[in-house]
Amino acid sequence: MIRKAKIPDLDQVIHLLYDDGLGRDRESISNKYKQKYLSVFSELLESKYFDIFVMEINNEIIGFYQIMYLPHISFKGSKRGQVESVRIRSDSRRSGLGTKLMKHAIEVAGDNGCSILQLTSNKNRKGIVKFYKNLGFSLTHNGYKLYL
Repeated sequence: MIRKAKIPDLDQVIHLLYDDGLGRDRESISNKYKQKYLSVFSELLESKYFDIFVMEINNEIIGFYQIMYLPHISFKGSKRGQVESVRIRSDSRRSGLGTKLMKHAIEVAGDNGCSILQLTSNKNRKGIVKFYKNLGFSLTHNGYKLYL
């Protein structure tokens, strides 16, 4: 089942973010950051421009993603969907659940008036290009980030 996230889901979501090599370098499961995570999570859940969806099996969250609906002046003033933080728990990967989660994101973007769904993925994620191409995504741009 895929549903909108709720505040009680936060701990499991944080663990999903932490549950890979990249996440261990940039996330924390320490209580030291709990309030910061809670503040942002709450802000996202309350905004009309953001949603967080979780995938549940047997009352355990095994996947999630965050999606933004970005009003855009280009493409005739349409919205762009931006999907981020797509995660499937490490012991559930390669089972088709990631595809199911992304198909949900595609449907949600369309239902929210988006004419484009875009995402970025870290270059260190092996095999991810094939995964997204199989879903119909195209490599169209180079991305740049400046960490502040």
